Amino acid sequence: MPISLIHLFLLVLLSVAAAAEVPLAWGPHADLKAKPAGEGEIEITLGDGNPHFWTGIVPAGFDPQKHRVFELEYFAPNGLDAATLRFRTADGKMAIAGTDSLPLSEAWQPWAFDLSRTPAQPAAGHAEMRFHVALHGRAGTVLRIRRMRLREMNAEEQRRLAQREQITAQRSQDAQRIRSYLDAQWPAQLHTVHAGLHDITLSGVGTAGMHAVPIPPEVASHVAKPILAEKVVLDAQGRFRLILPRLDPKTQRDRATWRWRLADEKGSTWLSAAKWPTVVGPALGGTLPRMQAKHAKGLGGIPHIAQPEHEIFQLGIAHATINLVVNAFIRDTPAPGHVPWPCEGRTYFIHERLLHSTDATLRLLSDRGIIVSGILLIGNHRHPDGRPHHAMTHPEAEPRGIFSMPNLTAESPARIYAAGVRLLAERYDGSAGRPGGRIANWIIHNEIDQAGTWTNMGDQPLERYLESYMRSARLVHHTARLFDRHARVFISLTHHWTRRSSGTGTYIVRDMLELFAKMARAEGDYEWGVAYHPYPRDLRNPDTWADADVSSGFDTLYITPKNLEVLPTFLNQERFHFAGKPRGILLSEQGFNTPTLSEADQRRQAAGLVYVFQKLAKLPQIEAYHLHRYQDAPAGEGGLRLGIITETGAHKLGWDVYREIGTGSEKERHFTEQAKHLWDAK
Repeated sequence: MPISLIHLFLLVLLSVAAAAEVPLAWGPHADLKAKPAGEGEIEITLGDGNPHFWTGIVPAGFDPQKHRVFELEYFAPNGLDAATLRFRTADGKMAIAGTDSLPLSEAWQPWAFDLSRTPAQPAAGHAEMRFHVALHGRAGTVLRIRRMRLREMNAEEQRRLAQREQITAQRSQDAQRIRSYLDAQWPAQLHTVHAGLHDITLSGVGTAGMHAVPIPPEVASHVAKPILAEKVVLDAQGRFRLILPRLDPKTQRDRATWRWRLADEKGSTWLSAAKWPTVVGPALGGTLPRMQAKHAKGLGGIPHIAQPEHEIFQLGIAHATINLVVNAFIRDTPAPGHVPWPCEGRTYFIHERLLHSTDATLRLLSDRGIIVSGILLIGNHRHPDGRPHHAMTHPEAEPRGIFSMPNLTAESPARIYAAGVRLLAERYDGSAGRPGGRIANWIIHNEIDQAGTWTNMGDQPLERYLESYMRSARLVHHTARLFDRHARVFISLTHHWTRRSSGTGTYIVRDMLELFAKMARAEGDYEWGVAYHPYPRDLRNPDTWADADVSSGFDTLYITPKNLEVLPTFLNQERFHFAGKPRGILLSEQGFNTPTLSEADQRRQAAGLVYVFQKLAKLPQIEAYHLHRYQDAPAGEGGLRLGIITETGAHKLGWDVYREIGTGSEKERHFTEQAKHLWDAK
């Protein structure tokens, strides 16, 4: 070997040994099918028996004392029950590192395993040193993996490991306190909290010597302190009416988005539950009427639109969703491209170019009378040591989450989140003179029953997770109503109904709705709705009319297009009503995959679209169906092709079908007849 190549070889070995991570190659496998799919990706289809695979020989740079985490990234729309990791030890035997859940993931997610959980140690440097992964799931399940590696623990993982048991106990105790608060009975009551142009007016009943206490959004009701604040004077019947300035005299914060609660004269005991604003005065909320649509056809994944001739308008849509990553719009320190913006006594800095781009898209949608629903998201970007980049990211969120719960744990992050919400609500209230159009509906974060991926707050009891989520939803609702009295918020949920996915950060949808409704009633109900995502049972299979694991009862495992009527029927129960009416429902994300771009698979997608709209015609409580997505993105969605145009812009058959749906045209009738042949064949 020439001396230059020897030096190069040594340099490579030294760089691997010093690296923070050691890459692993794909190796032998059994009881599964594997094929390359995309750059560096392997698509795996589970077979019968014991599906498993080995990594390639582990490079010599692996140091068990240093590289304590085995990790790969995976995309599995249906998830697996679990995966078991094994490794070779110095005596040549195989040791079980452990078994962890491999929950469904509709985006690329890490599966990280702490090798130090077992006393055995991998045999670094062994000639046959490999890792072995057994996959536990139903035969036929498809997933993709990429980026297998061994790496060091980051600082955040080390901190969480050291504090895991203590944190779990604290969170469980807090969840119990939340339940106790919701179930408590109180001697006093706030009836109304009226938000006016300059004042907040409280009314209610109670006992002599009470004080009204304001509670800002960063404080949970069950842990707030009953400090002495505003003295309440009762009339002869024990009633009171108290008028207070809307802006907090000390901080200039707007208390029209705060709660109020009654405490005793000593400031030691709470006498009532908290109450959020119940009435917006006539000087607030604008004068625009509630938007109405003639039909439910809509579109999600709306691209930036700069011209009124954009082809999406050929589809005849009446609804659209647009993603709004709040911490991309606003920051608390200067930066290039950001301009100062004052809010509640502080100066923030807003991303001018991003706002102007959003303005242009919303104006064009609003000009055509399209009802826009804004999906509020919080980015979960991290420093290399695991710390969040932005104060708005929840401090208990795990790095694996694509998005985070907003940080409503302290004043400063709560204020910047509130400022970001206010910026968007005011700018997009639709009134004359505003630079953008109108956002009528506000979808609060994304798929919160799959929180580990989409609205991460760490491993939380349901009560604690929903309490934080409720404060975010309330803050958005009460802020938006200051500018648009018809604005509504919606809770975002997947098609899982009574089936809880494995892993942390997952919840049962039906349980979430029951508890969310109870929490809302406890502190003054408001007009929230449901943004549901009824994909087919298997996201890769568009034949929803043949879905398994679905039924017409409230105990169904899933709600898909096949049993879509279950959702409005469930929400039509009186305990879910608001002002005597059922909750509004948006189907804010769903679609039908084309497994390939063959004509046969495109017909299956088209048949799914016709099938679901025949269902919707009989379900008037469902206001909108937002098709996900406009354009295929197989690289970013694990090979799924949910769009009605390809990634190169070519129209699929689904484009023609979606354009004709709802028109009553001869073409629509033709597509319906073609679809029936597929339904009947199943």
